[in-house]
Amino acid sequence: MMAMLVALSVLNLALLLCVVVMLRRLRRRILKVRRAQRTGHRYALRHHGSVNHLYQELESLIGLHRLLDGAPELPSLRFISVSPDFMLCVLRSIQQHTPRRIVECGSGSSTIVMALALRAFGVDGHIYSIENHEPSITMVRAQLRRHDLERFVTLVSVPLVPKRYDGFDAPINWYNLPEGVVPDGIELLVVDGPLGFRRKDARYPAGPELLPKLSRDARVFIDDANRPDERRMVERWCQLYPDLDARSHRAEKGCVELYFRDAGEPQRDPVSVRA
Repeated sequence: MMAMLVALSVLNLALLLCVVVMLRRLRRRILKVRRAQRTGHRYALRHHGSVNHLYQELESLIGLHRLLDGAPELPSLRFISVSPDFMLCVLRSIQQHTPRRIVECGSGSSTIVMALALRAFGVDGHIYSIENHEPSITMVRAQLRRHDLERFVTLVSVPLVPKRYDGFDAPINWYNLPEGVVPDGIELLVVDGPLGFRRKDARYPAGPELLPKLSRDARVFIDDANRPDERRMVERWCQLYPDLDARSHRAEKGCVELYFRDAGEPQRDPVSVRA
């Protein structure tokens, strides 16, 4: 009994320290935003975000720690990485639907957080994380080893190659996936790669390449869904697969969840998912 009380005390202390650190970071960023507002420095505003977004991300980060049994250490989130609010949507889905086959386009912090979730929730699942950037693979592999999470993840390191898709005049670079490396019956698909700001429609191929591999009760989460390319991508996917539907979740960079409708359920207008 005494050992359990000590363990709970340590856990609460670790969570409190995390909150204190985040509050200090929040204070520094609020000060930077205020300075940017006074000076009219647009770059600083764009880089540090609004105060409302910072508060929302702090709430989501605390939510992640709670879901993950107060895990005192999480990988870097936000900016180039996925934001805490997006990961909170994904983790809640993992907790509710317990997917066994998870595929992720783009390795990074999301890989570590999802692996932590599988362990914390006791889900007998496995993540197939696809990445073309070798330094990212090296970093993720080191973190998986550090947290003893290697058994939950297969890192699929492949280059991007130009491929042609219906409706596009020019080829689009997509992962050169060998046959069979990604399983059928995918129950959770997270689309956060390849990098979307370097090339137009960079993530569109995930639709024709991976949606046919989804199980009927699968969930798809799309990061950066506020961007025009991702909004256009969702509309095209819903046209390609008429029984696919979409709902948006509150997230600073946008989060859209796709799922298959039940028989007889009317389709939503894909435009309604726009932020």
